[in-house]
Amino acid sequence: DVTTQQQKIVSSNLASAKFIAGLFWSSSTGLHRRCAATIVANNVLLTSASCALDKYPNLAFGPGQWVVVTSGDSRFTQNLTASAVQPSAVKSVDIDQCANLATITLTTPLVLSDAIKPILMNTAQVPPTAMLNTYNTSNPYGSPFLALTQGNKQQCETMKPQFAQDKFICTQPVQGQFITSDYLGGDPIIGFSVQGATPVAVLVGITGQFYSTLVNAQNGGINDPTAYRFSALVGSRVAQIASTAGVDALTLTSANPLG
Repeated sequence: DVTTQQQKIVSSNLASAKFIAGLFWSSSTGLHRRCAATIVANNVLLTSASCALDKYPNLAFGPGQWVVVTSGDSRFTQNLTASAVQPSAVKSVDIDQCANLATITLTTPLVLSDAIKPILMNTAQVPPTAMLNTYNTSNPYGSPFLALTQGNKQQCETMKPQFAQDKFICTQPVQGQFITSDYLGGDPIIGFSVQGATPVAVLVGITGQFYSTLVNAQNGGINDPTAYRFSALVGSRVAQIASTAGVDALTLTSANPLG
């Protein structure tokens, strides 16, 4: 159970992350959190393809369906009773395994508020020096806001050739990296666009798979603190996402340079 103190830590660290929801598997045994899902429109969220495959939750928790929890600390809680929250029903999940990206469409659009807000998707180039961060929502009770550094292109290409052409971003290991608990990805990668005097947080990508030379590390079987990560960039997929949302892509994006 999440203690009161832990809830305070979660609230203080993630209070500004109003665009982060939780993707849960709903079955007869309750609601079981799988990953984060990022709100980009009132009816569309993004996560990794690895998160949205339903084979494992079916086996682990029994037949069920995906639902989304959008506000409060419940979105970071691993297991919930059905009566604890009012989740949003998922209409469909479009999985692109080549891009390791899943687009989640809700049955009923979210009611946006001060507590639930979408984040604009970045369509500008991502320079090597761009300030990037992510949230480790699989372990939100410590310091879930993590700074990311892009890897050397040549070194990244030895692990995943043509990663840039395939619209992935390669990032170096982060301090205290535990891929055994975070191998599915699905968390938002945040950049800061230059818009006047105040930078605006924008969605650059969705965390993806680790690449490691250690056997069983890539699927989370063992930890590799030196593994690099390859994550989907959302900018090249905006047209498809906007079409799913049924809105003009310009209303979902920011083309301002990243700082």
